[in-house]
Amino acid sequence: MMGKKIVILCSFLLLLIAGCSSQRQLVKDSENYFKKAINYFEDEKYSKAKNYFENIVDQYSGTEVAIDALYYLASCEYELNDFNNAKQSFKVYNRYSQNMIKLQSARFMICLCMFELTLEHPKDQSATYEALEQLQIFIEEYPGSKYDLEASQKIEELRNKLALKKYEIAKLYIKTDNFDSAKIYLDELLGQYYDTNYADDARVAYSIIYLITEGAESASEYLLNNKQKFTSESKYLEANDIVINSGKKIKIKKLYFLDYINKLL
Repeated sequence: MMGKKIVILCSFLLLLIAGCSSQRQLVKDSENYFKKAINYFEDEKYSKAKNYFENIVDQYSGTEVAIDALYYLASCEYELNDFNNAKQSFKVYNRYSQNMIKLQSARFMICLCMFELTLEHPKDQSATYEALEQLQIFIEEYPGSKYDLEASQKIEELRNKLALKKYEIAKLYIKTDNFDSAKIYLDELLGQYYDTNYADDARVAYSIIYLITEGAESASEYLLNNKQKFTSESKYLEANDIVINSGKKIKIKKLYFLDYINKLL
């Protein structure tokens, strides 16, 4: 009876040792495979690296190496301009990783993916608003991070895009003599995006509206009241020239007055 117990115990120990050995081999295999993937990634062979990282995520699911591979998989997708999948992969990585440094990086990369997914200004700007919000949240949550400057630059680009959208809509309304609607968009631009590249253009457009609807005196008064808000002196002087010369049959920059306004707008 005792001999039978010893045989069972020995068999159990052998299975345990074999299992541990198999587990160690599995870990070793995954680490070697991961190193190959990293080599491809560092050589900027992103398509090949992506395949390796995908295999690691699938075959070694739940392991630490699989979580690390997920970060690099997302990075490969980003480099391959697959921004939708990259965004999702970074989000999954954030859910499972405990690496605080890479978590911050992944959060920023999600913002960059959202930035890249925004459309040109004539198209729908829903994605632009979302990207702008996420970048602002990132800066608030990680003040003074190494990504701060780039995040601020991206925010500036997005704000300029939204300002341009409003400016272009306002111009269309001016050209169709729908001045009240034009003022709404110009007011939104000057209220929300007063520090963008298109704020001075909006002020010039506003002076033209006053010139057309109320005359040169009202336009001059508007320009005088807003002179200090112009960041470009040349644009202020240009708008002022339009108002001063509006009643004269002279050329501004080689164009007659009405032709010049049409070109300006």
